[in-house]
Amino acid sequence: MPKAPSTEDALAAIHAIRQAPEKFDLKRDLAPLLKHKSNHVVAAAAATAERLEAGALAPDLVEAFERLIGDASKRDQGCKATIAIVRALIQMEDPAAKVYFAGIRHVQMEGSFGPPVDAAAELRGLCARGLARMGHSEALLECVTLLTDREVAARAGAIQAIADAGRPEGVLLLRLKASMGDSEDEILGQCFSALLALDPAASVDFVARFLKSDSGGQAAFALGESHLPAAFPVLRDAWEEGGSRELRRTLLVAIGMLRSDDGLEFLLTCLSDESVPVAEDALAALALYSRDETVHGRIAEIVRRRDELGLTKVFAREFGIHS
Repeated sequence: MPKAPSTEDALAAIHAIRQAPEKFDLKRDLAPLLKHKSNHVVAAAAATAERLEAGALAPDLVEAFERLIGDASKRDQGCKATIAIVRALIQMEDPAAKVYFAGIRHVQMEGSFGPPVDAAAELRGLCARGLARMGHSEALLECVTLLTDREVAARAGAIQAIADAGRPEGVLLLRLKASMGDSEDEILGQCFSALLALDPAASVDFVARFLKSDSGGQAAFALGESHLPAAFPVLRDAWEEGGSRELRRTLLVAIGMLRSDDGLEFLLTCLSDESVPVAEDALAALALYSRDETVHGRIAEIVRRRDELGLTKVFAREFGIHS
């Protein structure tokens, strides 16, 4: 039986395959490295299989996952290899339900400089996405549990999985999660974005309810990123209702993110007619259009006409060109 290559040699071999895959037989040259004792090698091999979309290696990836998960705390510290394997299987759209169910329930507490940390949180979230993307009937049931996971990465994965599933029931789960709140703003932001993607018509008004809450910034950015025409009047009205300068600044940025004609004209009007502090915030939001020569010219003309030192400084900072 040939001796297994050292970790260094194995990684070098994987690098060579990534650089010139046409020179190799992936089943012959890459698959054996998925059996290497080093989880770093297995992770690199799995990532290469994902990059090369080597669907023929799916059975080898499943076999490697099952070997590692059986004693993961010793064989796969940090869940580096199992995470890479699941990423590859998802990319290949392989219906590896056995892998996903094992991973979604896996907890791996590892030592750190402080309290033990759960290295498997990302793995659980990825496996939820794997179930959702293969259309498994129990995907949303698993996501219900994961939405209350104590780890942020797992909860985030559950939200992404619900979005991936694209099922009407997912809207109800996301609305419930958003209404219950979360200790992490990013989770609520992902909830809002997923809702706007799954059910745009009904979700704009729902997300808008959060604009005046502690999650107002996340709601504003989600609406901006949605590029939905219906989001503009909602963001404009919230801005006109007043609030802290920080929130109003965020609302202006969100309006800029819409990339709509109505939003652009609103920001230009703010730049032209509002007080200097508001105009400065509008100018910062308009920086999203810095590569649009036509818009850039209109902005420069307004800044020149107003001749305010504060606006001139913001223009120089945000656009890199002095008026």
